[in-house]
Amino acid sequence: MKANDDSKKFTELKELLEIVKHKIDMMDVRQTNQSATISLMKDQLSVINRKLDSHSASLITIEKEIKAYGDMYKINDANNRKMEKRLETVEEKESIQVPPELQLAPVADI
Repeated sequence: MKANDDSKKFTELKELLEIVKHKIDMMDVRQTNQSATISLMKDQLSVINRKLDSHSASLITIEKEIKAYGDMYKINDANNRKMEKRLETVEEKESIQVPPELQLAPVADI
């Protein structure tokens, strides 16, 4: 009977080992799929990073242009206010009546 018990235990052990092997094989398949997915994501991220790098240079150029225009606007605004003050002073001293179509629009303080 001992040989029969040993054979039965061996069969049970073999079945358990097959289950464990199957689970390990499935884990390997999942790991392979995950590795492929990660590799694809890395490739896509590289493409995105290259695009962002090229856009970053453009964005810096645009920011510089906007700052330059903003600086010019401030200078022009200050000069226009000075000119308006000078013109108003001359008009008042000389009693010049400005027709409505030539009057300056009021400037709102920003």
